[in-house]
Amino acid sequence: MKIHFVLLLSISLFACHQKEITKKDNNKPISNASTGDETKAVVIDATFDISATGAMYTIDSMKITGNILSIMVNYSGGCKTHEWELISNGMYEKSLPPKVAVCLQHKNNGDACRELVTKELKFNIAKLKSPNSKTVIVKIGDKQIRYTQE
Repeated sequence: MKIHFVLLLSISLFACHQKEITKKDNNKPISNASTGDETKAVVIDATFDISATGAMYTIDSMKITGNILSIMVNYSGGCKTHEWELISNGMYEKSLPPKVAVCLQHKNNGDACRELVTKELKFNIAKLKSPNSKTVIVKIGDKQIRYTQE
C-alpha cells in the first residue's frame, strides 16, 4: 500500500512540475517567424539616404507575389518590439529593365537581447512601378529581385 501511495505522490508532483514548466515557456519571448498578415506600404521619400539601414540584420530570402514583397530577415533581439520600414528615394537607374534601390530600415528600440530572431516582413511595393517599363529590378543592399507588374 505504501508503494502505491509513493507512486501516486510521485506522479502528482511530476504532473505539477510539468505545468509549471509550461507556464514559464509561455512567457518566453517569441523568436520564430511571425506569420501575421501585417503588410506595410513602401515609403517614397526623395530626400531619404538609402544607406541608413539602422540596426543590423541579415536578409535570408525575398519573394514577390503580386504587389507584395516578402522578406525573411534575422536579427539579434527578442525582448522588445522592432520596427521595419521599406523606403525608396524613387530614383530609377537607367538600365533595362530599370533598377530602383530601396532601404530596409530596422529600428531595434534599444533591444539589448541576443536571441536570434527570424521574421517575415511584407511590403506592398506597387508604388515602385516604373512608368516606362513593365519590369523593375528592386535592389536592397547587395540583393535584388525582379518585380513584374500585373
